Amino acid sequence: MKPLSKIAAVLLLAAALTGGAFAGCSSCGGGPATGWMGASSMGISWAGELSSMGTTTSSTGSSTTAGNDSDGAEGGADGLDGAASRLSPEALFADQNGERRLVVAYAGVPGEASYIEGAIHLPLDQVFAEDGSLKSPAEISAIFGAAGIAEEDPLVIYSDSFFNGFDTFAFWVMKYLGHQELLLLEGTRASREAAGLKFVAAPAVRTAEAYNASPSLDLLIVEDEISDLQIVDARSPEEYSAGHLEGARNIDSSKVMGAEGLAGDQALGEAFSGLDKDVPVVVYSTKGGVASMVWYALLDQGFTPRMMISAGSAA
Repeated sequence: MKPLSKIAAVLLLAAALTGGAFAGCSSCGGGPATGWMGASSMGISWAGELSSMGTTTSSTGSSTTAGNDSDGAEGGADGLDGAASRLSPEALFADQNGERRLVVAYAGVPGEASYIEGAIHLPLDQVFAEDGSLKSPAEISAIFGAAGIAEEDPLVIYSDSFFNGFDTFAFWVMKYLGHQELLLLEGTRASREAAGLKFVAAPAVRTAEAYNASPSLDLLIVEDEISDLQIVDARSPEEYSAGHLEGARNIDSSKVMGAEGLAGDQALGEAFSGLDKDVPVVVYSTKGGVASMVWYALLDQGFTPRMMISAGSAA
C-alpha cells in the first residue's frame, strides 16, 4: 500500500478512533446511535497543551518507570509484570547508545520529523475492519508482524507526547494480543530531544516477522457481558449527560491527566474512588483513544480494566 499523506493519515486514524461506541445499545440514552467509524477528531481538545509539558520520571501505582542510567532501559523492560509500565527518554537514549535491545514504534499521525531515529511506524489505523470493528487477533498479528514486530520483542510505544490517546490505545491493542514486554515512552518532543534523542523524517524498516499472539481476549468485552461489572464512561460530562449506558459512572479522561502526563496517585485515587479493585471495570467512550486513557490509568492503579468496542449495525 502506498504511504498515506499526512492529511489522509489524520482522517483515517482519527476516524478509526472515533464514533459511536454503542450503536443500537439497548440501555443507552440520548440521540441516535452511530457506528464506531466517526469522522470527527479524537476529541482530545486539551492534547495540544502537552507540547509544552515536561517528562515524568516517577512511577505511580503499579507501574514501572525505567531510570536515567544505562541499566534503566533494560531493567524496565525485563521487569514487566503486565502493569502500566513506562520508560523515560533518558533510559531510551541509554539503550540507543548501548545494546539497542528495545524496539521503538511510533503510533501517532506522522509529521515532518515524528520518528525517533531507528523507530518503526506502528500501523494503528489498520487494526480496524471496514465497519469500524476491531480486526481479529490473527489479522492484527499479521499486520504488526509485517511491520517487523515479533511477540518477544521488548517494545516501546510513543506518539507525539506521552499519554495523548494514540499511545494508550496502541498499548491496549498490544496487551490484547498478549504482548509481554511493553512500555510507553514518557515526555514530549522537547524533553525527548533534551535527553539526546534524535528525530528523523522517515521510519526505520525492519524485516517482517511472524507474530505469534497469545491473545488476552478478556480485555475486549461486549455489551451482553457487562452485567455485574463496574462501568466507566470516559467521555466529557456534557457527552455523558446526553446519554450513557445504564449504571455507568462518568470519569472524564482529562481527570486522569496531570501536568506532565499521567496524574499522580492522589488525583487518580480521587478519580477512581468508589470503584472496587476486586471487580473488573469496563471502560467505554465514543472515542477509542479517550477510553484507552482511562483504561491505562486504571491499569496503573491496580484495577482489572477492560474496554468495550462496537462497530454498530451492519446495515
